[in-house]
Amino acid sequence: MQNIDCTEPRVVRVGLKTVLDLLAKWNCNQQQIQALLKLPENFDALSVEASSFEEMSFSDEQVERVSYILNIHAGLRVAFSNQKNVYGFMSMVNHASPFNGMLPIDFICNGDRQCLQRLQAYIDGLINA
Repeated sequence: MQNIDCTEPRVVRVGLKTVLDLLAKWNCNQQQIQALLKLPENFDALSVEASSFEEMSFSDEQVERVSYILNIHAGLRVAFSNQKNVYGFMSMVNHASPFNGMLPIDFICNGDRQCLQRLQAYIDGLINA
């Protein structure tokens, strides 16, 4: 099996494209996408062309955020067998801690990486319960 360097620009671009597709399935708007991925305000994720990714560079924090979102999605796929729940979980009101009545997507859109960590830990808890 070949080792993959997750910081290699081509790999990051593929991950980002996958995350953008995923965030669209989570019904994220432009502002949420920018907040989650720490993208500049002039970046239009909803109309980006695949060729645009070749010219982009990404910070370590952006790479980390892409990784978290991919892992959160992977966890949701393990936790739920129903596709409606896999993609709908992020936009459903959740009264459990740490959400306390918030939508999970709103919880992680505050810009704090710890919220991504806490969401991933919550989903891991669902899987291991």
